[in-house]
Amino acid sequence: MADRCSWKDMEGNLCHFRSWDVWNTLRHRDDRVAWVDSIWFSQCIPRHSFHMWLVMTNKLKTQDRMAAWEAGSTTNLILMCCPLCYHDRDSRDHLFFQCSYATKVWEAVRKRVNMESVNNTWSSVMQWMIQNANSRTLDRIVGKILIAATSYYVWQERNNRLFSSVQRSPEMLSHVIISTVRLKIMGFKLRNDRKHRDLLETWQISVKSLDCDPG
Repeated sequence: MADRCSWKDMEGNLCHFRSWDVWNTLRHRDDRVAWVDSIWFSQCIPRHSFHMWLVMTNKLKTQDRMAAWEAGSTTNLILMCCPLCYHDRDSRDHLFFQCSYATKVWEAVRKRVNMESVNNTWSSVMQWMIQNANSRTLDRIVGKILIAATSYYVWQERNNRLFSSVQRSPEMLSHVIISTVRLKIMGFKLRNDRKHRDLLETWQISVKSLDCDPG
C-alpha cells in the first residue's frame, strides 16, 4: 500500500492528518469561561469583540499595568493620569466605566437597552454579561453589542487623547456608539412582530428599511 500521513489525536487515536487537529493538539488550553458567548456570537462586530476579549482578560496596556514595567523614568510614571478625566491612573476598572467621562457615556447609551440597573462598575457589567451570555433574545444581543461598542470607543478616545489632539465630548462619543449599534441592527433580518417593532422604535429604525421576516 502507498504510504500515507496519519496524526495521533489527544485521545491516542490515529486519524487523517489535518492542520486543524494539529493546532488543537499543540495549542494551550484553558477551561471554557462563562463569558465566552457574550464576546463571540454570530451578530458581533469582530473588532469590538477582539477588543472586549482583551478587556475581559485585562490585557490592555493601561497605565496601572505599564507602571509595573521598566518603561521611562519613575517621574513620568508618577505623573501618569487618565487622559479622559485627568484623575487617577487609568486602569480597566477605571475606564469601564468609573471615569467621570466614561460614566457619562455609559449612562447615555445604556438606556437604549434597558440596562439602567447595570451601574458604571466593571463588576456590574461583567455580571450582566455572564448572566446573558447564552441569551438569544434580540434585546440581549443588542445589549452585548452595545457594551462591546462602548468599551471600544472609550478606549479609542483614550488613545486619541494620548497620541493626538483629537477630543470628543461624552455626548459626541455617545452619538458615535449609538449610530454604530443602530447601523448593525439595520443589517439584521428580523420578524415583523410587536417585540421587535418596539426595539426598532427605541433605536429609531423604520421597519420599511429592514429585511423583515413576516413570520
